[in-house]
Amino acid sequence: MQLGLLDGLARLAGLAPSEVLLGRLRRAALLLSGMTEARLPPADPEDPFWAALLDAVTVQETRLFRAASQLEALAALVFPGLRGLGRPLRLLSAGCATGEEGWTLAALAGKAGFAAAVTGIDLCRPALARAATGRFPPGPPDPLRDVPTAYLRHFPRLPDGGARAQPPAGVTVSWSRQNLCELAEPEESFDIILCRNVLIYLTAPARAAVVEGLFARLAPGGALLLGATDAPPPSLGLVLWSETQPSLWRRA
Repeated sequence: MQLGLLDGLARLAGLAPSEVLLGRLRRAALLLSGMTEARLPPADPEDPFWAALLDAVTVQETRLFRAASQLEALAALVFPGLRGLGRPLRLLSAGCATGEEGWTLAALAGKAGFAAAVTGIDLCRPALARAATGRFPPGPPDPLRDVPTAYLRHFPRLPDGGARAQPPAGVTVSWSRQNLCELAEPEESFDIILCRNVLIYLTAPARAAVVEGLFARLAPGGALLLGATDAPPPSLGLVLWSETQPSLWRRA
């Protein structure tokens, strides 16, 4: 049955076979109890079985201000060129997991003096539900361990030692269940898109499809921030913002 599960997950979400994925399948033993290859329903993200399995196996590792040097470069290199748009910035956290990256973007934009609309998208329903609460459990580790002092006011402590998001005035944050491999048609393009710690778990065709889909949603002159080991297809014509920031790309 394992081959059927791996094939379904690859077709639905582009997930590549890996030790991480196999370990998560083992931990989903209760969900898989009594299931056989013959009983597997057709792969469909809205099917209750496959939706629950996707919830169980998608990677949700994230934290506030993860890879802070990337974010500092984003603020220093990209934000200045976006002033004078005459509208709120549109920011996308693609593969947002439990929301820490989306709330981080909200704090970054607000501190830089922008009105902004942040959107987080993911396929995992429990992760999105937690993201929408804007609350971060006490740990360990401390949820605020990487948050620079200048941003702590946007993440006040809770009595239990956790924290909650307090977005700046003029910044909104919303969440949507979407499959990165089959993105919905956007109503508007985004000025900044982040997609980190996602592509490494996907098959090569899925990685290309995701980056091409994000590129199609990136405004001219917009920024695409990928993971440290990710690179967009050369055919897209994206250029680096700086030779010192190999993960930060610009749409010409």
